[in-house]
Amino acid sequence: MNNAQRIWSSLAANQVDKITYLPCNKLNALMQLAPDNIDVWNITKESIGLGLCFGRSLAGKRSAMMIQNTGLGNLVTDLYTMQKLYQVALPIFVSWRGYYQEPIEAQIIFGGKVEELLKAIDVEYRILKSKLDLQDIEDDIADCFEANKVKVYLMSPELWETNSADYHVFGEPKINAISVEAEAYSGTPTKTRFDAIGEIMDSIGKDDIVISQIGFPSKEVYNTSDRDLNFYMLGALGSATEVGIGIAQEIKHRHVYVVDGDGSFFFNPNQLADIATFNPNNLTVICLDNGSWGSTGNQPTLSSRGMNLSAMVRSVGVSSSVMTDDSEQFVDALKNKTRFVHYMIKAGNDKTGGEIPLKALEIKQRFMGAV
Repeated sequence: MNNAQRIWSSLAANQVDKITYLPCNKLNALMQLAPDNIDVWNITKESIGLGLCFGRSLAGKRSAMMIQNTGLGNLVTDLYTMQKLYQVALPIFVSWRGYYQEPIEAQIIFGGKVEELLKAIDVEYRILKSKLDLQDIEDDIADCFEANKVKVYLMSPELWETNSADYHVFGEPKINAISVEAEAYSGTPTKTRFDAIGEIMDSIGKDDIVISQIGFPSKEVYNTSDRDLNFYMLGALGSATEVGIGIAQEIKHRHVYVVDGDGSFFFNPNQLADIATFNPNNLTVICLDNGSWGSTGNQPTLSSRGMNLSAMVRSVGVSSSVMTDDSEQFVDALKNKTRFVHYMIKAGNDKTGGEIPLKALEIKQRFMGAV
């Protein structure tokens, strides 16, 4: 068994059945031996992988990540406000660029600081240089899951017997023909987010799952109708829809509703592409669009300047979508389980409800017990 096979074998032995992967040529020797019993989710940026893995963990599934070490710098906030905040295990296997025989200057300046970065953010790590470093890797991964912690495995290029430059079929552009027609909106919304959330919670079934975005959306969902099948995001702006996708993929007998907002999608538009890419049949993403950053003081978003999120989501291939400011049409779209529901609301936050009194760990444990 070579080093790559030992890593895959150790993951499989720990019931890891899916990994998220962002390409690096230093990962080729590992990825070319990915076994058939572990699915690979190709992602477009590192935080996408965190959200998908986090959603799967809430469904009781085990995942891992394969990324380049420079991607660790892109993960800090989301890693802290998802996996570390909610105490969710995640092994992250990292190609350690800038460490060993690295010809690229930009890789060297970051690669030399990776250990300091991981120590500073209190993330445990292990350096893998040779076969000796992999002798107890199966037990080490087991400890990661048992302790519900994040652990980074820094894989030096020294680890691979050979460096496979190209193991996959080359990509080439094959673009689907898409005709996009999206109406404009110039009306005056009458409902607030709090009103809209009331309509949502009155429309869903008792066995449906609700994932709510950070800030006022989660707070207002809690104050409207707290229930065990609600999962409140307390951080990681722009990740709620990814978490919803991860849950929906694994809990297919329940419908998943994500309560999201325009600011979140402008912050992370990759989510729109992933709705189409993964396209679970049991997912409805609700964009409550008030043209504002509601949780930070209602500063205008790009919706206030004409950017059309319905057009964007249709352009990436989501055909099941509705844009409306009408309460009856909104409720019909929810009951019809439309994939993307774009509901125009007016700016403003509920001033009467209190903060969510639950700790992150309580939210996670209660939710996982319910599903």
